[in-house]
Amino acid sequence: MSERHRLFSRRKALLPSASPGTLLRPDDARAPVVTVMAYDDKRLVEKTIQDTDEIPGLTRGFPVVWVNVAGLGDTDLLGRLGELFDLHPLALEDVLNTHHRPKAEDYDDNVFIVARIVAIRDNALILEQLSLFMGNGFVVSFEERSGPGLEPVRHRIRKAAHRARFLQTDYLAYSLVDAVIDGYFPVLEHFDLRLSDLENRIVAHPDRSVVERTHELKREFQLLRHAVWPMREALRRLSDHIPRITDDTRPFIRDCHDHVIQIVEILETYTERTAALTDLYLSSLSFKMNEIMKVLTIIATVFIPLSFIASLYGMNFNTGTSPYNMPELDWRFGYPFALALMGAVVAVLLAYFRYKGWIGRKRNDARRRD
Repeated sequence: MSERHRLFSRRKALLPSASPGTLLRPDDARAPVVTVMAYDDKRLVEKTIQDTDEIPGLTRGFPVVWVNVAGLGDTDLLGRLGELFDLHPLALEDVLNTHHRPKAEDYDDNVFIVARIVAIRDNALILEQLSLFMGNGFVVSFEERSGPGLEPVRHRIRKAAHRARFLQTDYLAYSLVDAVIDGYFPVLEHFDLRLSDLENRIVAHPDRSVVERTHELKREFQLLRHAVWPMREALRRLSDHIPRITDDTRPFIRDCHDHVIQIVEILETYTERTAALTDLYLSSLSFKMNEIMKVLTIIATVFIPLSFIASLYGMNFNTGTSPYNMPELDWRFGYPFALALMGAVVAVLLAYFRYKGWIGRKRNDARRRD
């Protein structure tokens, strides 16, 4: 399945006969890779594990354990992690249904958070789901695939000077969500460049492909809006209504909420720019048509008096009947005179058009700018 097709695809829904909490593997799920970071203020253990039986020893030996699963292709693994950390089966079901809106839910023993990861791959917008559970001494996160989005958090944990802050699992959960939200800004910069390129292309060479690319941008902005808009409510709920979030972490979550509002405002600006692209395209098309009509009109205007002169001397009146019947026809220089008259008319008309600025304006404007 291509990346662009994955953007608009939906995962298979829960079967009508299946009970709530049933874990169904997504059709395009990848094999999971499980990494663990267990640490305190002085020690750090980071490794990739093959068996979940290694996790209990780490939870007993360290105050904080972060388990990250990249790939949702093993429902048995999710079930074992659910039993190990007492994760609610409905929340585990939501992990596998990867089209959920961002949200934050408070269960008895842990908090379940869903966020949308965005990325640009092969010039296509990719939306994937990050699901994470935060409990007493642990954070368990699930990604659809391994990616660089969470690497800044790992890098900070590896530094002993920053590790004391991450001894609070709510701060670790906030850091993961914040890393996801920070990933929106490079994507927005990518779309800003695409919008600028489209604007320049419309002005220089408007064509039908510009309209198709404009509609494609509208769809992608709509998907981004659906991905980021619910994060406002999820972060507000985390900050104000979930007791497991400590007072020390609440200001950071509110700052993350401000970033989401900034992203929403940028998206609204981009949506307005995209809507204006259609008007710009029609204006550029109309301007180009006017330029073509102006050239044709100038050509027709030049040839109208030439046609009059040619038709006048083509009436062939008999000069022998009357001396006033076109004496130029018997004149030695009659034909050169007619050609000179036509050339003079053309020169006068072109000089007049140039004086009025109807021709030669672009060249003159370029010289003034130089």
